[in-house]
Amino acid sequence: MAAPEPGMLVSTLDAGARIEDITEATSWLAAVADAEGWPDATRFALELSLEEALTNVVSYAFKGLDTVPRIRIECYRFPGGQVGVQLIDNGMPFDPTTVSEPVVPDSIEDAKIGGHGVQLMRNFLETLSYAREGGENRLTLVAARPD
Repeated sequence: MAAPEPGMLVSTLDAGARIEDITEATSWLAAVADAEGWPDATRFALELSLEEALTNVVSYAFKGLDTVPRIRIECYRFPGGQVGVQLIDNGMPFDPTTVSEPVVPDSIEDAKIGGHGVQLMRNFLETLSYAREGGENRLTLVAARPD
């Protein structure tokens, strides 16, 4: 899925790279949603997707790197009426849009915990796109246009 045309920047957050920093990021996004008057479905889609994506970045993107972690989150309003978030980090290159869908288990006993975050994002977002630019990962999460 391709990202929409460039949008208007609404708010930004420089996030920490620890698991406990994820709550600050989702609280920031909730405040943006309140200020912008997003519908509940839009808010849920972006909060869930940001939490999943940020968990992956914090958990894996900086392992073994000597660089100081930088994570920036930008919130946009797009010309078509959608809203979205771009997660930018200087961690290892990783394109979550290439992750295969998890195998559906035959039974609940065969089900694995984890590995379903990208699938959740695909189901709740209109667009999930990735680019590697200037040594940074840029994951764009766009919620469906409110009705």
